[in-house]
Amino acid sequence: MNHFPFKIIELSRVNSTNEYALRLLNSQEIPEGTVIRAQDQFEGKGQGDNKWMSEPGKNLTFSLVVHPVFLKPEKQFFLNEAVVLGVVDFTRSLLPDGNISLKWPNDIYAGTCKLGGILINNIISGRLMESSVIGIGVNINQAEFSNQLPNPVSLKLLLKSETELRSALIKLCKLVESRYNQLRNKDFDDLHKDYCYTLLGFDSWRKYSIGDHEIEGKITGVTETGRLLVQTRIGEILVFDHKEIEYLF
Repeated sequence: MNHFPFKIIELSRVNSTNEYALRLLNSQEIPEGTVIRAQDQFEGKGQGDNKWMSEPGKNLTFSLVVHPVFLKPEKQFFLNEAVVLGVVDFTRSLLPDGNISLKWPNDIYAGTCKLGGILINNIISGRLMESSVIGIGVNINQAEFSNQLPNPVSLKLLLKSETELRSALIKLCKLVESRYNQLRNKDFDDLHKDYCYTLLGFDSWRKYSIGDHEIEGKITGVTETGRLLVQTRIGEILVFDHKEIEYLF
C-alpha cells in the first residue's frame, strides 16, 4: 500500500489554497501527498460560484495534491467519491452519533447543517489524469457564522469543546489517503456503494426544488459521472446535474 509523505506547506494568508496549489503545479513538480494549509483563506471557493467563508485560525482549510494517473478521465467522479468518504470517515470518527451524511455532490452534513465541503480541480492531459488538487474545508472551532450562510455548524458547536487543528489535519489526511488507496486498487464498486448509502435522502422520501416547482422524490444513487438519480412517486427516474435540483429542509 502506498503512503503519502504529507509534506505540509503552511500559509498564513492566501486567497485560495486550490489556486495556490494550481500555481505551484504550473511551475514545478509537486510530490503526491503535498498539503497546502492556510490559517486565513479569504477567497475560498465552493461549487460553481459559491464561496467558502471561514474565520481565520479556527477551521481546516487546505488543499491536497494527488496524481491519479491510474484513473481514466471518464472515471474521475470516483475520485470525488473517495475524497468525500474520507472526510465523512473523519467526521464520523469524532461524531459517532452526529447523523453525518453527504449532501450531493460533496457537502458534509451533520443533521440538516453543513459541516464541510470539497472542491476538486482535475488536470487532464489527453487520456491521463495528470494531477488533482483537492480542496477541503471543515468547520472545526468556529462558534459564530455570517448570516450569509444558511445552515452552518462546527465541531465545536456539536462537541461543546475545541479540537486541536494540527492533529485533526493529520487524521483527516490519513483517512482520505485510505479511501484514495481503495481508488488506486480500483475498488470502484465498494466506493460507489458507500457513497450512495451515505447520501442525504438515499432511499427515503423527501422534498426537493426543481426550478420553480417542488417534487417529492427518493434518491436511488448516482451515475458513474456523478449525476443524481431521483425516483418520483409514480416510479419515474429523473437524472440531475449539479444545481438542477435543491434539497428542501
